[in-house]
Amino acid sequence: MTSVDLARDLWLLLAALGLNLSVGYAGQPVLGQGAFVAVGAYGTVLLAGSLPLGVAVLASVVIAGVLGWVVDFGAARLRGAFLALGTWALAWLCVAVLVAFPGVFGGEQGLVRAAPARLVSPSLGLVWRLTPRWHVALAAGLCVLLVLATRALGNSPVGLDLAALRQGPEAAASVGVRGPALRRDALAAAAAVGALSGVGTALLLGVVAPSGFAPLLSIQLFVAVLIGGTANPYGPVLGVGLLLLLPTGVGTERSRGLLTAVVLVAALALREPVTRWLAARREPHPHLDQSLPAREPHVAGPGPAVLYATGLVKHYGGVPALDGVDLALREGEVHALLGPNGSGKTTLLRVLSGALPADSGSITVHGRDVTALDQVDRVRAGVARTFQDTVLFPGLTVSEHVAVGARATERPGAWRTLLNVPSERRERRAAAAYRELILAETGLTPRATARPAELPYGDQRLLQVARAAATGATALLLDEPAAGMSPAEVARLATLLRRLAGNGRAVLVVEHNVRFVAAVADRVTVLAAGRVVAHGTAGEVRADPAVRAAYLGEEVPA
Repeated sequence: MTSVDLARDLWLLLAALGLNLSVGYAGQPVLGQGAFVAVGAYGTVLLAGSLPLGVAVLASVVIAGVLGWVVDFGAARLRGAFLALGTWALAWLCVAVLVAFPGVFGGEQGLVRAAPARLVSPSLGLVWRLTPRWHVALAAGLCVLLVLATRALGNSPVGLDLAALRQGPEAAASVGVRGPALRRDALAAAAAVGALSGVGTALLLGVVAPSGFAPLLSIQLFVAVLIGGTANPYGPVLGVGLLLLLPTGVGTERSRGLLTAVVLVAALALREPVTRWLAARREPHPHLDQSLPAREPHVAGPGPAVLYATGLVKHYGGVPALDGVDLALREGEVHALLGPNGSGKTTLLRVLSGALPADSGSITVHGRDVTALDQVDRVRAGVARTFQDTVLFPGLTVSEHVAVGARATERPGAWRTLLNVPSERRERRAAAAYRELILAETGLTPRATARPAELPYGDQRLLQVARAAATGATALLLDEPAAGMSPAEVARLATLLRRLAGNGRAVLVVEHNVRFVAAVADRVTVLAAGRVVAHGTAGEVRADPAVRAAYLGEEVPA
């Protein structure tokens, strides 16, 4: 292997390492990395004729990063196979544009960089010619730096956000993880690194042509990341190494495409079992300090109103799910929401949490109007919810679940994490203490290093509550938290809800278990057909003849 071949392979590896940020860490099936590589390569050749080489390189990388950000913004509603097809269309479109404008891009023949690749600094008297050996050293150095940076990112709080986003997007949003922004930043970074790879290849070979950026390149880079596994900073090294073993030369393009497709299918088939196998052997997240002692939670008395909802209306088509609902949640109280199936209970929780916009009405939290806020911003305003089904992150430990929830109380920022600034270290220590407090409050400290599959069902339900409580929200919305629990687990849950309320939170519980509600709730609201039909203490609601006859049944004890 010559120095040119080795350098070219290393620049290819850099593109795969960049794509790993979007595919491996953010969980986006992006099949358009070849287009960003082309932007870097063509941009450098075109701009270097009128700009200094360093400026041309920087401009090409920035343009690709912005393009990646714009592509993700435009594809924000696409997920899974639809996102893969959408980004692969970008790879095809890129080649079509390069061929369609030969006056600019040279058509099928491409462009040749006539001047030698060198960096010139007149002020320093420096002339640095980029020989193939320098390309090897530069590309290898950039690959090592990117691997180290990716590893640091994966082991950081931002890495936890990304892990939660990959494993449960809806659950991640419910505790304030800014999924769209994280995905957008990941694709922008992947695009910028891909462009840098294209820059290196163009300067190495001195020529760029559409054939070098065919859609097959995007598929191969995607496969290289998949081979390496999810959130593995070293994975693309293995993936690119295996792809380079595929046959090359004249007449082998079709065979390379076929073999790449075979490898893709194999990688997809093995991805899930291998990921589970690795997750089962993974140590707890490095930034989580497990040694801090648990502290007893502080118990406070009842307090003022936390959340007011006034005149909430929500229609599905022409059917009213909520029809002018008023609700007040007070600090220090457990408030139960009852009603038959289809009465609008879960819809009300989704509207209150911001997962679903109201058609009309208003919601205030501590006097602040949050009606227009989405779910993520609603969490930061003080409202968090759990789900009717058990929705957890299978690859994260109990402690990591709580840490993801606690991220809502921290300042975001990948740069602060990568630079490990003093304020970041202080926040990590404070977050560790806060996490231990939540684990103690919810009784999950003995299970801190277990993963969801290792927990009994009751602890899985409690973990959802702990994750929501960790956000620091003062209004907790719990959708049937006792569903499927044994009597002993229900009793434990009741104790936890009273403790959460006693610590200054307002707890809203949607439940069908009337005896459980009678034991735990300070106040009860009954819905029917999207309207409030009764409100008061548990005893007052139980004594209401209309409620007993229409909603609770005659078997309910007096």
